[in-house]
Amino acid sequence: MKILFLILLATSVSSAQEKTSPILVSALTDKTIVIRGAIVKVPNYDFRYDYYDIHEKDSHFKKLTAWGYQGGGPTWKGIIYGALQMSDPGILAKIRFDEEGEGLVIWCSDMETLNKIGRLVAVVKADDKVLKECIEVSKSRFQME
Repeated sequence: MKILFLILLATSVSSAQEKTSPILVSALTDKTIVIRGAIVKVPNYDFRYDYYDIHEKDSHFKKLTAWGYQGGGPTWKGIIYGALQMSDPGILAKIRFDEEGEGLVIWCSDMETLNKIGRLVAVVKADDKVLKECIEVSKSRFQME
């Protein structure tokens, strides 16, 4: 029984890993997309990306909580995790998440990597289908809250 569970788990992880989103892949390099959130230069670590959806005019907080998610930082960590899995999973090795109740901070030594994340958030916020796909990928890897 334990072996069957591990096989099923490995299958679900590998199928999620293979899923890519052309929209998200394109967003990584589309510099016409205005990033969501803010990038701040921080001494001793280089750069920080701040995203607090709850403070956005078009906040998804109510929608996400209605779907059963926390709606703040932990939820956006999961959404961004899913977006990165579907666009450029290698970025995950370059960043560090620091989720807070209301928002999310991502640390990185490379500003362009954080710009890519800001563009992914802009695309996800504009397209509920992409948002739901990011959530599903994140859930399959136990990263959604």
